[in-house]
Amino acid sequence: MGLRNIPLKWSKKHRTRLEKAAGVAQVDLLCTALTWRFLRIQARSQFSTMQFPGEAKEGTSDKEMIRVSLTGPQLAQFMERTLWGTLPMAAGTPGERALYQRAYDAAAAAIDGVDLSAADGPAVPDIVIDARVGTE
Repeated sequence: MGLRNIPLKWSKKHRTRLEKAAGVAQVDLLCTALTWRFLRIQARSQFSTMQFPGEAKEGTSDKEMIRVSLTGPQLAQFMERTLWGTLPMAAGTPGERALYQRAYDAAAAAIDGVDLSAADGPAVPDIVIDARVGTE
């Protein structure tokens, strides 16, 4: 059981990522329907009124890739809650912590590439949570 994310949770780097994420108009997250089910549950907080897009449409296979559009405030909360889920005292199993770590790292990589000073900068790249991407 490691505590590698505890310093990051309160770091300036993480706060900067949240500020960038909050300013994003829209970003798409691509993952399996099953992955989104777990991430959506983690992203919600009992202390927030933030709503997240619903489950995949009826008949969608757990393995099917889906595209979920998130607004900036949704992305900021998603990042905060997935980072929180990586902490040993927050997630139930090592597998859950690994999923939340992978989701946070994917979102952080997309946000780290955002240049707030560029007026007409490129759109935020999709956040892809799929180990197979790039190998098929």
